[in-house]
Amino acid sequence: MKSMMRKILFYNLLIVLVALTGCQKDLDLYVPEPSNPVDTWYTTVTNAMPVGELKTNLLLPVYKDSFDLDNTTVSIGTSSGLQVGFDPGAIATSSNVPVTGKIYIETHLLKKKGDMIRMGTPTTSNGRLLVSGGELYIRLKQNGNDLQILQQSQQTNGAHYSISYSDPQPSALMKLFNGDATNPVVFNWLPDLDTSNRINAQSGALAYMITTNQLNWINCDQFYDTTGIPRTIVSAALPANFTNANSIAFTVFNDMNSVVGMYGNATSRKFSSGKIPADKQITVVVISKQGNDYYLGHQQALTVGSSGTIGSQDITVTPVISSLDAIKAYLDTL
Repeated sequence: MKSMMRKILFYNLLIVLVALTGCQKDLDLYVPEPSNPVDTWYTTVTNAMPVGELKTNLLLPVYKDSFDLDNTTVSIGTSSGLQVGFDPGAIATSSNVPVTGKIYIETHLLKKKGDMIRMGTPTTSNGRLLVSGGELYIRLKQNGNDLQILQQSQQTNGAHYSISYSDPQPSALMKLFNGDATNPVVFNWLPDLDTSNRINAQSGALAYMITTNQLNWINCDQFYDTTGIPRTIVSAALPANFTNANSIAFTVFNDMNSVVGMYGNATSRKFSSGKIPADKQITVVVISKQGNDYYLGHQQALTVGSSGTIGSQDITVTPVISSLDAIKAYLDTL
């Protein structure tokens, strides 16, 4: 009997030792929670965060071509319908020395609101709402170096080049704006104050014709007049794991060619627009990348506000898992 009890005690002790060993292995494999959980908001957003990869993956492919500039005027046509013309001597190095020979050109012509979202170029100028007649991007290079349009100096009078593209309803109210990308988070459009740069709405030809000495981002825009009308600030109410480290948000106007960026605030933990007109039909669009998954959410709403005050409203958006291709396809519909 005593022998049997000893055996039972021995086996019980053995079971306890095995259990303790297993617990120790579990402790050895324990991984503490990351110091930056998925619902953290940041005062400074960098391209190293998932949102940086998201923005890169949404970018539209640039149109690339080349041409030889010598003693005759050169005209370049793109698949988007953009026509660009250069006179001899109009293109120079960054040191303002005219160049000839083979020149490489990169262009965009953005007319859709979804394309403006993909390129991160919403239609606002110092917080004021713009209505776009087309956003353009033109870059020139030779031997891997960026070029410029010949600038005015003691030896030269400067130069311009021509741009044209079709539009079903060109407006004489449009003005030229130049893109300011110095803030990596907030893209801005600045009025072109150079009176030698001009835009002409060709109602008969259904086109815009532009003469300018500026490269890179150019916008054909007009300010939306908010004088005396109620305005409001729209915020996106999102699940906790959608933050400025992994998501982007925009307010899209349904009845005009306008897109407003909604920027994340680490204090309020919300994406919010600037001041926009009330009584407008909008769609709030949220896109996110978390791990290997993409998310898309969009919610229509009517902006509301009271005369004499700046209103505020939260729009609930619940993004769902999607694919990058599906997100691009949705943006094409805007």
